[in-house]
Amino acid sequence: MYNRAGLLVPGLLLVALFSEGLAQGQPCTNPIGQSGICVSLRECQPLLNIYSKPVITPDESNFIQSSRCASAAGGRALVCCAGLTAAAGKATLLKPPNCGRELSNRIFGGQETDLDEFPWTALIRYRKPNGQFGFHCGGALINARYVVTAAHCIDAIPRGWQVVSVRVGEHDLSNNGQDCKDDVCADVPVDLGVSKIIVHQEYNPQVKSQYNDIALIRFDRDVSFSVYVQPICLPVDEPERSRNNVGTKATAAGWGRTETASSSQVKLKVELDITDLARCSSIYRPSGLSIRDTQLCAGGKKGEDTCSGDSGGPLMKRVKSNFFLFGIVSFGPNKCGTKDVPGVYTNVAKYIDWIENNME
Repeated sequence: MYNRAGLLVPGLLLVALFSEGLAQGQPCTNPIGQSGICVSLRECQPLLNIYSKPVITPDESNFIQSSRCASAAGGRALVCCAGLTAAAGKATLLKPPNCGRELSNRIFGGQETDLDEFPWTALIRYRKPNGQFGFHCGGALINARYVVTAAHCIDAIPRGWQVVSVRVGEHDLSNNGQDCKDDVCADVPVDLGVSKIIVHQEYNPQVKSQYNDIALIRFDRDVSFSVYVQPICLPVDEPERSRNNVGTKATAAGWGRTETASSSQVKLKVELDITDLARCSSIYRPSGLSIRDTQLCAGGKKGEDTCSGDSGGPLMKRVKSNFFLFGIVSFGPNKCGTKDVPGVYTNVAKYIDWIENNME
């Protein structure tokens, strides 16, 4: 709608953004001839800056409307966002100092993170048979094109569920726009379409011990890095690749079930002790499970654990100035935070070759 000065007031502008044509993630050209990628408006900061102004001029309104390139599922408008580019060549794993950085100065018993803390944490979104959507697993961003998650988040989900997108840059799920904390506001989270999912070929959801619980999700386009979206380092090289982390502390982060038995709306973190594998295996053996060196165990303090909903999320440690992903949330005791029963994580260092060989 226009105010009495003839300026457009934000509110119903998106209703006008309908179109047919390109698919999400495809290259496009905006109204002034600049190359870009077809994405949702919320992912295009330059256009979002215009849309967020108190008043919008007719020229600005026409520019946004002329930038439309497609309509996504559910009727969401897509716009041609200049400056974004599709991936070129094979994706690679990043190394310090280009990963695991925090650029600003399933969690049980955890504390809320800051807006820019652990900017590699991701959420996996599912479409359910009833038409509803939900976030039910986590992941970790490892470069501009991939997240790594747990295989059981792909192959052990309820019948009819489908992975439809990955969200990065999120903090508070109860807020559909920018997340703000202590008068600081983060960028709007980014939703990325999925072009391919690779589950470890030796993962079997019927095996209780959940060996090889790892998968890769490839986006349909590159994601741009920012203060709130950054990749984490993987233990590609020595000494990190063979580092013995037993007896040290690691941090897990996610939106999983809390001590109130409900999923958290905000990203939480919890510090956990990495425990001896032999001792961990002896704890699980009476339940018919055995733990291998391709797995890690962490936790065991009452009330401090990862929990349902954190699956696929990161277990990480800071090494010097950079965070490294050492574990992926796999499984744990039925009652999260049970004293003397650590959770079990996929040992990422054992799967570096698999990850590198399966990226395109």
